[in-house]
Amino acid sequence: MSKGKEKVSSKQFRWLPPMHETMLRILAQEVHKGNKPSSTFKAGSFALIAKEITAQFGVECHPSYVENRMRTLRTMWSTIQTIRKKSGFGWDDNLKMITCDPKTYQEEVMAHRKHAEFLNKKIDMYDELAIVVGKDTATGGFSKSYVDLEHEPHHADESAEYVVDNVEEDIVEKGKNTVESSTTGSGISKSRKRKHSVSNADESVLTDLSDQLKEIAVALKEINRGPVDYTALYNEVMTMMANGYSEDMLATAFDHLCENEKTARGFLAKNARLRKMWLDRFFVLATLSIWLFYVDYDRSFRS
Repeated sequence: MSKGKEKVSSKQFRWLPPMHETMLRILAQEVHKGNKPSSTFKAGSFALIAKEITAQFGVECHPSYVENRMRTLRTMWSTIQTIRKKSGFGWDDNLKMITCDPKTYQEEVMAHRKHAEFLNKKIDMYDELAIVVGKDTATGGFSKSYVDLEHEPHHADESAEYVVDNVEEDIVEKGKNTVESSTTGSGISKSRKRKHSVSNADESVLTDLSDQLKEIAVALKEINRGPVDYTALYNEVMTMMANGYSEDMLATAFDHLCENEKTARGFLAKNARLRKMWLDRFFVLATLSIWLFYVDYDRSFRS
């Protein structure tokens, strides 16, 4: 074992989101190479992934860890397909997202807390997951070639929590930063690969931005029609209990939104992540306002 590599046991090995993405990309490549003749991959595929993860992340990874991770991937895929078949759930093939209304969301999360990870959120690398564990068929098609997969930008979260493969099935993401993958070959080859990677990255960013803008435009168009539906607003606010807010806190936020129609419309137009950011700022400012009130009151009393 080379110096600087951390040796861990199978139970201690933890998978970060960028490790998960690296594994899926390589396995998708292996499928295109014909290294998955049946429902299982050849042993060399797992060895290849273990070697790449060891090289990229500086943590000793063994093929047995990759094999264990495959069980988690199959569980994820099974959960996604089970939810999709349930009544009340839809599927957005462009965003690769399971959709549902606030009431259905709340009922599902109350019954299965971990299912929140797959509801009204884009399922990252869904196509690759479908290729790897979905009997080689992906909804909407999987048209990426071996070269495209090799040069796609990696996304990681430096502040993301570590996920134990044998304990957690969910992949925790709190933000994304680009992770550079290692390349080999001559100087000319490296230069071409970098140009190709930049081109693919730019195209991916523009596509994602375009999809997001379309989604926001449609949402704003619908929301700005007629008066605010305060019943719908209340239901949307209360779904944020899944993020750890108490009912009393959300009731305060709802009252504030009722008093500010433009703010209410903006809240409805936001996705779950942006709504959480708005609520965090709102509660911080509300707490600060209360504190300043008591400071001023104390000064007036003393004077």
